[in-house]
Amino acid sequence: MPVFAGDVEKKIEVGSWPVIYKMEAVCDKVKVVMNLGYYVKIKNCTTLKITLDQKSIKEYEGCTDFDIMSNFDLELGATVQPTATGLLIAPASKWSAWIKGNNYLVATSSYKKRTICVKVKDAAIINADPKKDLTVAYATILVRPIATP
Repeated sequence: MPVFAGDVEKKIEVGSWPVIYKMEAVCDKVKVVMNLGYYVKIKNCTTLKITLDQKSIKEYEGCTDFDIMSNFDLELGATVQPTATGLLIAPASKWSAWIKGNNYLVATSSYKKRTICVKVKDAAIINADPKKDLTVAYATILVRPIATP
């Protein structure tokens, strides 16, 4: 073995102690791979509920907060799809959904609060049977990656 500056050279007779075993590279080209993927989590997604409140004679609106985290920067959006009962109240074109306030999220390992809202205009509630907590639509929270320079 070569001797480097600062090393101490000592001759050890065969059968003498100490012997130092050093790590030697044997296989130095082990490929390291990973599956890169976008990760988004919305806390309690299946239990979220938006309750529509009457804002004017034929206009109803409601919002709910949700907690979200992701491993990438993203933009949030929303859509709404009325149920058959919802379509009796108003045509699909009269329903709208949006993210209220900040609709961007920077990659984070902790939950951040955002708000989704739904509105229906020109609602003709007379067309549906009265019922408490009637499901009239389903809102969808959308995400898409945004590039960061």
